[in-house]
Amino acid sequence: MAEKLIFGVDFSGASTVPNNTWLATGRLGNLGLDIVDVKKVGSLALKDELIKHNGHAVGIDSPFSLPAEFLHYMARSQKRTQYQSFQEMAEALFNIGQAGFIELAQNFKKDYKREPKRVTDKWKGSLAISPLHRGNPSMVQMTYQCIQLLAMLPPDRFYTLPFQSEIEGGCAVVEVYPRDTLRYFQLKETGYKSNVKKDEPQVTSVRHEIVQELLQIKEKRGLTFRNVPQLNLNKNMLASVINSDHALDAVIACYTTAIFAEAKELFVDPFSLNDLDVLLEGWIYRPASAN
Repeated sequence: MAEKLIFGVDFSGASTVPNNTWLATGRLGNLGLDIVDVKKVGSLALKDELIKHNGHAVGIDSPFSLPAEFLHYMARSQKRTQYQSFQEMAEALFNIGQAGFIELAQNFKKDYKREPKRVTDKWKGSLAISPLHRGNPSMVQMTYQCIQLLAMLPPDRFYTLPFQSEIEGGCAVVEVYPRDTLRYFQLKETGYKSNVKKDEPQVTSVRHEIVQELLQIKEKRGLTFRNVPQLNLNKNMLASVINSDHALDAVIACYTTAIFAEAKELFVDPFSLNDLDVLLEGWIYRPASAN
């Protein structure tokens, strides 16, 4: 098969420059996915990093849209009809701006006493967090800035699923959730992140275990996961990933995207659900079966 360039992003909405947005780059070929670069780029530089390469697909760990219940609330607040497409919603969101959006999310929670989730956030026991969550982690800023990123990518080269149609020779952009990928492989999905320095030896050990298990998936469980590509990391990449949970999430995002590129049959097609909300809310592309 012709080699394909695959990206994975652990996205951050933090205001620091550069923030903890990490980008993993991989080459998908006959021998699997070779991770060739893992680096902290910051969200402000991410667009330029993506457009300077001819990628096949990029997976981003961040919500791409908002719950339908909130979108109906947002439309009513603007005294307009309901949004008919992701593009309409994004345009309306940018018109009110990030500060206006955050205030609207606060008002929604005050009025309804909850942070609703999208259909995809609740799919088959997923523990994905509501895009409206304002605690730790704060998802509101991240979601707004990710939608902004999607809108800035050149529309003749990038297409965001499931909102836009495929572009021949273009780069697919998909929402991924590393925790669900780890769950698919029956690996530890928690315990590898901590901001407390004294916990670092323990979380580093968990990251090392996760990475080693991912690298040995084909060797140890090749019959069960026969359709997924082999993941390959050299020693330098391995050290970077073990030393940072953001780097690890970026690599898992890249690997998930490579699996999607190679074995789409492992992923639920959101159009098969007969749920129109998905066309506004978006979809997390996660492997769902080991056929």
